[in-house]
Amino acid sequence: MNGLNRMMTSAVAGLLLAAAPAWAKDRLAFGTTAQSSVHYTYAVSAAKAVNDNSEDLDVTVIATGGAVDNLHRISRGQINLGLGTFDTIYQAYAGLGKFEGQAMPNLRGLWVHSPATQAWVVREDSGVSTLSELEGKAFTPGQRGSATEQLVIQMLETLGIQPDYQRLALNDATAAVKDNRSIGYVKAGGIGTIDGTTMEIKAQLPLRLLSFSEEEQAKVLEAMPFVTFASYEDNEVEDFSAFTSPIQIIGEFSTVDGMTNEQVFSMLTDIADNAEVQVAAFPSFGQIDVLQDSVDLINIPLHAGAVEFYRSRGLDVPDRLIPPEMK
Repeated sequence: MNGLNRMMTSAVAGLLLAAAPAWAKDRLAFGTTAQSSVHYTYAVSAAKAVNDNSEDLDVTVIATGGAVDNLHRISRGQINLGLGTFDTIYQAYAGLGKFEGQAMPNLRGLWVHSPATQAWVVREDSGVSTLSELEGKAFTPGQRGSATEQLVIQMLETLGIQPDYQRLALNDATAAVKDNRSIGYVKAGGIGTIDGTTMEIKAQLPLRLLSFSEEEQAKVLEAMPFVTFASYEDNEVEDFSAFTSPIQIIGEFSTVDGMTNEQVFSMLTDIADNAEVQVAAFPSFGQIDVLQDSVDLINIPLHAGAVEFYRSRGLDVPDRLIPPEMK
């Protein structure tokens, strides 16, 4: 090698070394849901909040089939973190329901982006005012194939109630309520808000929201401790009477070794400190306290990096959220 070549090689090597910090970001794959979902839109905004502000992380959003698909992908090491409903994530963590014999005790919670009120909607002229009166009635338990549908069927089975299930896509379910082929359906909305499809029906005919009694809540919680209930006063949700119903907690999760403590701490810092882009894409994010709600509503142990982050922001992390690796 002549002197000129040696000089050029040294110069190139020097440039590569100088540029290395810009290339040294940790790449993280974020499994989300279908691109048509509002939660995919949220995931894109969350990734932007991180990518635009982090010196350490580069998050790639991957469209997937949702929570169950993400659980399979994270178990195969194909993604570093995923999005899903925490009732499904808990069942995978504990090996319950469809995950019996396939528990994933290494799952860890990160943050919550959307507690969603589950509205059990019925036509007022159906005469149905309690859950038990759904017995034998035409009723859609949730959009076909959704986490809502799975959870509703599980709860009704626990309560010994067997409606005449109408397993329908969302548009078909709302049409069936409008023309009285079905007395109602279940649909998760926002935080203490009703989904737009329900409000559309309500503009055409009177509706009622069914409520879980204390006894029904106790039965569900005994069999399904991962379910969370919320109560609302008269007129707190539109002009509906007071009711109690489940809330579906939608958020992000990883595994013990899917992300390092430093990666989780850095990601949560950017999520918490850069809410604007997330609220612009997903307005419901602006209605939650992402720090306190995550600590209150996540139902599996947190990632150790998440425990460190929440404590750094002054939150008391309960013992139930402390992972075994920190004990």
